[in-house]
Amino acid sequence: MSRPDPQLFQLLAPAGSKDALVAAVRGGADAVYIGAPGFNARMSAKSITFYDLAVLMDYAHGKGIKVFVAMNTLIKHAEIHGAVKLVAGIKKLGADAFIIQDLGLAEIISKHFEDIEMHASTQLAVHNRMGVDILAEAGFKRVILARELSYPELKIIAKGSPAELEVFCHGALCFSLSGQCLFSSFIGGHSGNRGLCTQPCRRIWRQGKRKGYLLSPRDMQLAEDIRELKKIKIASLKIEGRMRSAEYVYRTVKAYRMLIDAAEGDFPEALDEARGILSADYAREKTSCLFSGRDENIFEPEKAQCLGNRIGEVGESSADSVTIKLFEGVSGIIAGDRLRISNPAGDITRAFKVKVFTLDADRYTFAIDNADDFSKGDPVFRTAEALTDQKDIEKEVDAMYKSYTLKNRGKVVRVYQVSQDYTSLISNKWNSGKKSSPGADTLWLRFSDVKWADSLGGRKSRAVFSLTQENIHQSGDIIDRLGNETVMELPPFIGQRETQLFRNHLEKLINAGVKNWTLNNISHIGFFKEKGCSLSAGQFLYAWNAYAAAFLDDRDINSFNISWEDDFLNIRDLTGPVDAARMLIYLYGHPPVARSRILTPGYIGGDLLLENDRGDKKSKDENSFYPVAESKLTLLIAAKPVCLFSSRRKLHDLGISNFGIDLSYIPPDRKLLKTLFDSYDSDESVPGSVRFNFKSGVK
Repeated sequence: MSRPDPQLFQLLAPAGSKDALVAAVRGGADAVYIGAPGFNARMSAKSITFYDLAVLMDYAHGKGIKVFVAMNTLIKHAEIHGAVKLVAGIKKLGADAFIIQDLGLAEIISKHFEDIEMHASTQLAVHNRMGVDILAEAGFKRVILARELSYPELKIIAKGSPAELEVFCHGALCFSLSGQCLFSSFIGGHSGNRGLCTQPCRRIWRQGKRKGYLLSPRDMQLAEDIRELKKIKIASLKIEGRMRSAEYVYRTVKAYRMLIDAAEGDFPEALDEARGILSADYAREKTSCLFSGRDENIFEPEKAQCLGNRIGEVGESSADSVTIKLFEGVSGIIAGDRLRISNPAGDITRAFKVKVFTLDADRYTFAIDNADDFSKGDPVFRTAEALTDQKDIEKEVDAMYKSYTLKNRGKVVRVYQVSQDYTSLISNKWNSGKKSSPGADTLWLRFSDVKWADSLGGRKSRAVFSLTQENIHQSGDIIDRLGNETVMELPPFIGQRETQLFRNHLEKLINAGVKNWTLNNISHIGFFKEKGCSLSAGQFLYAWNAYAAAFLDDRDINSFNISWEDDFLNIRDLTGPVDAARMLIYLYGHPPVARSRILTPGYIGGDLLLENDRGDKKSKDENSFYPVAESKLTLLIAAKPVCLFSSRRKLHDLGISNFGIDLSYIPPDRKLLKTLFDSYDSDESVPGSVRFNFKSGVK
């Protein structure tokens, strides 16, 4: 059977390890994606060094397989040069494309590198056609769309698209929209936007009398929908899984290869066979997410999810070893199997690949770190069986390294120094490298409840009205009461079907003299072309480095809100090249740590969510969130406010003079507002507040 042209319908597989790359090739992938060392969204995947990249790329290209390198994280200003050096080095290795989230890196690549193909990461949260159009204009050849789109939405976005489109067809789902999740960052400073998500959504949470895996969704599977995706000319089907085993990659790629290659009349039979292969992936149960409509069973809080098949239980444990007793009738454990031990009471799991063990009758003993986290009777699961050709794969990995060494004898494979010509993009952009003296501080008050408008008149400040689908029809009333100097702020997610609603209201407001707008998604730029408005990048249209600020400035966005999760050192570094007078930092508010399209009010309600007590008082006190329904989404709002009033002088000394208080998600309360004003004036933080990453730093 002839294979479809991979230029027209590509199967893209994860290669988080050397074994997984070989497995992807054997399974029938057209292309693979590999994380760049130090700058990718799966930093906890097995480390791939620059030398490994060289070897793996040489091997894949020798098999006719394309290699895309993921640099899909936000990059701090001090890290930019290291990222640029890495891009230059990987380009020399022959990477076929780079997957990018950071707009600053995109700015540098598009203007200072020739012939580098850029793919927009799903971390850029592209969920409507305007986002595709803007990124295509910026030089991106391909856009990886948000996972939470329906088939009707995909059809609209795909029709006449100026860029290739890629969709996820299989793998893990985040409960939050990608690129808009601060959950892990808020809890422990490990940012999902930096590739270090600790997956708090997979933990046990408590809500009223409920307790379970309340935020852990099933895995996505679109095997049944391949023909529909082919019809609307989706360019690439992407399998998620750089954290997955070679066994998982091989089976998943093989199944989707079978479906893509099947002739129309043979598809039902191919689907039955593919389902059989996919059912043995030891992963979570499956869902089509929102592709075919809402799945009311996408969350199953009573199930631990993704633990695999239960094969036995812990017999005994010590500090450095654990003994497992298998259930009767279970096939024995062999080298190459993957096991997971669970401690349900402590919400602890440990996964490992079997290498060495001792066997006594039906009892297997393994050496693992901190084995005393587990007790007699704790369940044990098999998450993957060893591939029958595992040893053959290992031999092939060894052979690829030997082959590369022979072909490149005497050559040094490393990242070389790179010209800093790219710094011209920012060297004279704002203030010729000179810090401006800060002026008098301006206080900005952001709110989404129109009732707050009655309380804002007693203090000299600037108003920011945060628009939602629920309150946008009241925006005219806000202008009548507070004036057309009020800033209107757009929400980070405006679905394809809602773009016309927002466009109509925006036109009315602009015609009424509203010229000040805050944007929170790359797609929002499309609303304001040739409108003559003053535009600001919101907290979710990230400018973590001066080059991202330059990218936005080139598109008439000339001021920047500091992200909720950013830290003082990076803010300090930004105020060198970027005019600090153009920055606004919110010193108080309850940040939305997650924004979900699959978490519904009917499922999650509005009661406070509390992390299961792990014996850590700090996490018990701070890790609580309340769900809020907004714009057909569910947001998780931090119960404890972030407050940086005590750092205002420190920020002022950097040249920053625009400071905000965010009243969103707070019921109107004049007494509270007076307390906040008093604390702001005295530079004293509010009792019971937290500082997010400001002092400790975002990882």
